[in-house]
Amino acid sequence: MLEMTYQILFLAVPLLFAAIGQGFCIKYDWLHRLKRPLDFGLYFRGKRVFGDNKTWRGLVINVALCIIGTLFQALLQTHGAVPEWLSLLDYRKNAPIVGLLLGLGMTIGELPNSFLKRQLEIPPGKKKAGVPGILFFLFDQVDLVVGIWIFLYFLLKPSLCFMLWSLALTVMLHVAVSSVGYLLKMRKTVV
Repeated sequence: MLEMTYQILFLAVPLLFAAIGQGFCIKYDWLHRLKRPLDFGLYFRGKRVFGDNKTWRGLVINVALCIIGTLFQALLQTHGAVPEWLSLLDYRKNAPIVGLLLGLGMTIGELPNSFLKRQLEIPPGKKKAGVPGILFFLFDQVDLVVGIWIFLYFLLKPSLCFMLWSLALTVMLHVAVSSVGYLLKMRKTVV
């Protein structure tokens, strides 16, 4: 289980690059010209499809910084700075495609959740009470991982145990990273 945890964490290194980049872009309004909604302002049943917070800037930052993150992993692998068992794949050969898939997976993985929230009239950053609130909280924590596994599944072919452990680990890490973002005033809420 410990080895699996380290492998998941190493696979997730590019996501940290993207999360930090997103935080700075939001805080300092960098790349503000790309701060346009992915849904082009379209409506479904009288409600926004994804809302204003899912932007082209987010997609570009996620993809670009995940690619940079995987290139960093390839560099570490090339210089023997990581043990062979830690890497689930050969980053030296696959870094750009893995980075692209990670960035797309994390961005697209969040869209169904945003869509449901807009349809249920839950404002961005707000929570719903009761059981639906708990379900949305959990889905908020793992939606990007579900998206990533959809994009990476055929490249990595992980076991069900591996994917389930990555979901559980993500809940713990997402809460921790979000809390740090809140303390650094990069987020408005803790989670």
